Order: sequence, then structure tokens, then C-alpha cells
Amino acid sequence: MLSERWRLNTDVAYLSWTDFKGRDHHLLRDETTFDEQRGNGGGGVQVEGVLSYFFTKNFSVGVGGRYWSMWTKKRGDSLCSSSGCVGDPAIFAKYSMERWGTFFQASYKFD
Repeated sequence: MLSERWRLNTDVAYLSWTDFKGRDHHLLRDETTFDEQRGNGGGGVQVEGVLSYFFTKNFSVGVGGRYWSMWTKKRGDSLCSSSGCVGDPAIFAKYSMERWGTFFQASYKFD
């Protein structure tokens, strides 16, 4: 606790392995195509922090922020369907994702 009424909480998580499976849609082309994409073996991290104010010992409100990132190694593959991609070489790529945001929360602790 920062003081009797203020509290700062933080959480950090590490992902030691990730697996990604996605589908790339090309719906506005003359011939609709779907590309299946996969990647794995990467990692990730999530960091979260919340600053809370206690109105009473049981009721608090808080504001926080969260950052989340995941990635794969550069050895993914891509498979085509509905477009005749047979014989095309696999497309090796690194996939990654980042998200962040803020949130508000209220908490009540029952005795």
C-alpha cells in the first residue's frame, strides 16, 4: 500500500511458448481465396498495473493499464485453399501481436 487509502498493484507474466493459427481472407477479389497461416515457438509478455483508492476498508475504485504482446519465431508457414496454391512454396514469416488499454474497476470485499 502507498498509504492507508491508496494501493498500487502490478502483475507481470511471461509466456515461454506461443502457437498461432490464422486465416487471411481475400473476399473482394474475383476469386475468393483463403490463406491459412501458422506459427509457433515464440513468446509473450503481459504487464498490468492498477492504482486503487479505498473509500472504506471494504470498498475501492481503481484505474489501471494493461500491455500484452505475443510473437512467433520466423519459421511459420502458409497454406492456400480455394485458389490452387498446390506446389507453391511455404511463406516463412514472423507473426506478432500487441494490445494495450486502460480500464476502471470497483471492488467490494465481503467480511
